[in-house]
Amino acid sequence: MRSDMKRLLSILIAVLAAFAAWGPAFQTGQTAQAAQETPGVLDKLVAVIDESFIITQSDIRKERAIQTALGASPAPDGMILDALIERRLMETQLAQFRPIEIDAAAVEERLRGVTPPSGISVADLRDAITGETRRYEFVILRFRQFIRVTDEEARTYFEQVAVPELRAKGAAIPSTQEGIELARPNVIAEKMNLEVGEWLKELRRRSNVEKIIP
Repeated sequence: MRSDMKRLLSILIAVLAAFAAWGPAFQTGQTAQAAQETPGVLDKLVAVIDESFIITQSDIRKERAIQTALGASPAPDGMILDALIERRLMETQLAQFRPIEIDAAAVEERLRGVTPPSGISVADLRDAITGETRRYEFVILRFRQFIRVTDEEARTYFEQVAVPELRAKGAAIPSTQEGIELARPNVIAEKMNLEVGEWLKELRRRSNVEKIIP
């Protein structure tokens, strides 16, 4: 049950990463005007957001390098691009939210033992972890207060999801009441996952996103 709970909570983080978790697109991307004013730099444009913010092929390469260094599995360009787009849209909302303090010591602890790949600095990795953590905290603050889970919903999850998995593993099955309490965070994570997913879809509908990648 506890490992299952951690797995489902990691899904929520992936949504930001859309929620682990690609690095901060708003730092690797740039405004369209800045790109036009950068002399001698040739790069492939892959997306434009609201006619002012661009994402290039080098941004995708950099994000893949950062996230691979942080333990994520390499993803195809299209998946990374979608994550970068949603990350940028989320950052515009986060900018209107109250400041969120990040535990610098926790960031440094996660950096411990991570070797920056070629072309990526320790500062890049630190910024990626800080941004991911800030977005995760934002989602918790923004959505958790509205999530309600009934005992019946927790019981259903426990009986239909948790118990079969525990039996398959040959693990001990807790009492129904204990199972309901253990299942509750899982149901909360699933509901938040759905809420954040719909919210991101709405952000995309309200934005002008042009993908140029084949």
